[in-house]
Amino acid sequence: MTATTVERDPSMTLKQEIIEKYGRNAWDLILTVYVNFYYSELDIIDLCARWLPRRKGLREKNFLIRHAADEVVHARLFREGVEMLGQPWHDFDHEPYKIDDIGDRFAKLFYSDDEIEVLIGLNLYAEGVLAMEELVQLARSNTPYFHQFERIEREERRHVAFGITVANQVLDSNPEARKRAVDHCKWYREHLDGYLDGQLKESIQFAMDAGFVSADYIDRTRARFDDVMSKIGIMEVVA
Repeated sequence: MTATTVERDPSMTLKQEIIEKYGRNAWDLILTVYVNFYYSELDIIDLCARWLPRRKGLREKNFLIRHAADEVVHARLFREGVEMLGQPWHDFDHEPYKIDDIGDRFAKLFYSDDEIEVLIGLNLYAEGVLAMEELVQLARSNTPYFHQFERIEREERRHVAFGITVANQVLDSNPEARKRAVDHCKWYREHLDGYLDGQLKESIQFAMDAGFVSADYIDRTRARFDDVMSKIGIMEVVA
């Protein structure tokens, strides 16, 4: 990824610097990133709590507790990130920055009793594909605007690895779950195309132009989807 190193004017807040250097749209884009990451973390905490009583082994229960605890820290870091830019967290309306699709997807998972759907939709897709590619690229954008994204990325990798491990256990022991996994994977692949080429297309292009993400961000995200789903052995069926 090629990015331009930003030279800072110490007399300006980062918010002022962003607006002056990139324009108001860039500021709105960065707020959108932070706000949606923050509320996604709250949704994931609730999902972990819902599935905790269903886990029988101590190891899996412990991981869900750690997963939720990580997300509490991440939510705090995302809020801190906005405030470090010079924007008090409680002094702006969050609603215009929320992406409806994200909330709808987490609501779908929250009410699902299908373990393999939740593992694919949360650990593999939401965290392992969408969030991971965004975190990786923004963390390496050579700007001070994305607070602790490298740390968050490292910790999110644990959640993805856990999801892959448990999903493989479920699929190995349940042929019916494998059939459902293929259907879920197809659904999320179609969703990815609509997500990248539809609702987020303009924002992604702006992020590319600003150097926040690489010019091949969309291709990298699709490749990450294929890589993550191949780790549970279903991409050859979906493709």
